[in-house]
Formats: sequence, C-alpha cells, structure tokens
Amino acid sequence: MLWLVTLMICCFIKVGSERKGSAIYYSVTYREWSETKQKEVRTLEQVSVPQSELFLRKLVDATLIHSRLWGHISNERTEEGTHSIYAAEFADQVEEPYRSAITKAVFALNRTSSLYSGEYWIWDGQQFMEQEGQAASSLMVLEWAQRLLDHYVVEQETTYEVLYSVLDEERKKLLFFLKEVDL
Repeated sequence: MLWLVTLMICCFIKVGSERKGSAIYYSVTYREWSETKQKEVRTLEQVSVPQSELFLRKLVDATLIHSRLWGHISNERTEEGTHSIYAAEFADQVEEPYRSAITKAVFALNRTSSLYSGEYWIWDGQQFMEQEGQAASSLMVLEWAQRLLDHYVVEQETTYEVLYSVLDEERKKLLFFLKEVDL
C-alpha cells in the first residue's frame, strides 16, 4: 500500500512544479492575450506559488500586476505541468458603470496583509462601497478559493451576487465586488 501512495505522489509532482521545504510550488506565467491578433503578445509576469494559491489565481476574474489591472481571459495547464493565465487590459473586460467603479476601488486600496485576506465591496447603484469587517478576515488561501466558486454570498441575511473578483498579490488582498439581489 505504501508503494501505491508513493507512486501517486511521484506522479503528482510534474516538471512545472518544484519542492520548497515540505510544500510543492507551481510555476504560473501571466500572458497578455490580443483578441484582435488571436495570439499571445508578451509575458506579463512569472511566479512560483503553492497549489492552494494556484487555485486562487486561476479562479479570480482579474489580477493586479505591476500596478495595472488585467482581466483574465482563460487559463491552461500543459501536460508538462506548467500553468498559464491569459489576460487582457481590464478596460476591455467589463462594461460601465462597473468598470470605472471597480478600477477606483482597486486603486483606492492601501492596506496590506501578511496572509491573503478578502474585502467585500457592495454596489450602491453608482459606486462600490467597502463593507468594513465583513470579509476582512484572513482565511486559509484554499478557503478563499472555495468562496470564488460561489455566484452568491449571503452575509447577515442579505444575498449578494458576485459580479467580479480581483487579486492584488502585492498587498495579499482578494476583492469581491458584490450587488444585493432578491432571490
């Protein structure tokens, strides 16, 4: 039985991963995609992340990279185990009035964290207003990834639709942009 577990672990570790201490890290490359040219234009960034953070990065709608907001188009994993996230300028991804309101909220952000923490921003009809204390806790990265799978969030008996999510890796923040709905 032990040989089977060992074999499964060895098969799980691919070329695109590396071991750091007891954790396995995966290479993730952000690539700018041109819709008009239908091809990759350039590499935006390459990072090495643990598996739980890999899920988080692939599930968000956008990522802040070098002070620019990039909307995710798609992601992939090759048979060699390398991971890519294809992204385009955020301005091409979201319609108004949400686009400018999300941009304003993302760049108004100034708090940092040592662990990933989330923030809920609620649409008031004109702009997104931060909801202090509702999602500000520092959950485990995998728990944040699980929240990204939901289309709706229920907080204090109010239901919100998740409109958009943004990862700010430098500040370790995950922003959820929500709109109250009646279900």
